[in-house]
Amino acid sequence: MSSTPRACYIVDCATAPWKRASSEGIHYECQLLLDGEDGGPEALRFRFDDCPSVYAHMHLTAQFQLLLAGAMDFPRGVKHLEALAIHYTDHNMPYGPFAVSNKHDMLVLHPKAGGIISMAYHDARRQINLNGRLYAALAADAEWKPLPNVEGAEYKFLMPPSIGPAAVVCKAPAHAALGMPAPAFGRYEVVLKGSVITGGKEIGPPGFRYVRNDNIVQPLLTGEHGATVAFLTFDKDSLEGGIESGNLAREAAEAMARAI
Repeated sequence: MSSTPRACYIVDCATAPWKRASSEGIHYECQLLLDGEDGGPEALRFRFDDCPSVYAHMHLTAQFQLLLAGAMDFPRGVKHLEALAIHYTDHNMPYGPFAVSNKHDMLVLHPKAGGIISMAYHDARRQINLNGRLYAALAADAEWKPLPNVEGAEYKFLMPPSIGPAAVVCKAPAHAALGMPAPAFGRYEVVLKGSVITGGKEIGPPGFRYVRNDNIVQPLLTGEHGATVAFLTFDKDSLEGGIESGNLAREAAEAMARAI
């Protein structure tokens, strides 16, 4: 993999092909949106068939899962999730099995190539991140608040910055500039409704921009009908893990290859 990924990636999901696939008996459709081969981010979109038990696994890098439609049910006290919702894990943080239903549709968003690996692998169990964080939240549980300095705009936190990684949803009228702090460890900016203009392109749901920069980047500009956007920001855990080397890494890469 290249050690010099780009500082900005813009993805229009409408142009990415779908592939029907299965893994460990689980059936789904998938879009490969970013492959991480240049050392940059890896992003996929999954639509699982209704399933009572998606096998326990972990991702080898930090990840946001953004639930766009349907529902997910996790064991051991993690709440029932219905769209719109997020699920975050640090690198090598196992979870599951979990159930999916009701026309499930989600984005899986990594800061770099992370792959997935089943917890049935003994090597995986030996490399669990014992200090790893797991967080889940429903957008419906948070209240809208006025967004400072943007007239007519509102925001809600799904994951407050005090945790480390953060998730905030903003909605704004037409031609508004939506800016955020510098994305030093990487940030996905996902269009949920309406459209945004960035890099000379207009993208609609669930297209996104990924940025990583030590400085503040150009704000997103909302389109003619305004936009609702999820800003998903990584912290320093995004520097950990990945699939560059090692037996566990190779197995994770192979698992991801089978999946897509």
